[in-house]
Amino acid sequence: MTGMLQGRVALVTGGRGGIGRAICARFLHEGATVYAADLSDHGSMEAGAGDAGRFIRMDVTSEAEIRAAMETVAGDSGRLDILVNAAGIELEHTIEHTSLDDWNRIFAINVTGTFLAAKHALPLLRKASAGGSTASIINFGSYDGFIADPGLAAYCATKGAVHALTRALGRAIGG
Repeated sequence: MTGMLQGRVALVTGGRGGIGRAICARFLHEGATVYAADLSDHGSMEAGAGDAGRFIRMDVTSEAEIRAAMETVAGDSGRLDILVNAAGIELEHTIEHTSLDDWNRIFAINVTGTFLAAKHALPLLRKASAGGSTASIINFGSYDGFIADPGLAAYCATKGAVHALTRALGRAIGG
């Protein structure tokens, strides 16, 4: 049986965490070559790393590390068909209890990381498209990006920004 993603190449940010790890495992099951990009080989999970694709150490807040990860994918696979931006954090604080450092950190991971990964994946994704593959960017927003939860103020703001960035990317890529 051939999986739906046979021959496809995917990179998943946050690929060693809960949702990211599950995506990696499913993509592998469907036949994709999967790169799990995360801060550590074990991420937030205790399970063995072998079930979640090839590990690439990548901090989504570092443009240099994202560039290096894309160079690794290009060198190994020659292209990228799917980018999944699953890396993210949630801070449960009201505005008055959110420090500027916390605000900047959550935006760096949830929004800037999504932007940087998409920016540096685009040349590889376009190469895959030119070769006849359908290239995809999957960004993780949240229902919280549409609502106003005072206990998740910074998180809601970041997920709203991811929604807007995703719409802008769609227009830039799809016309």
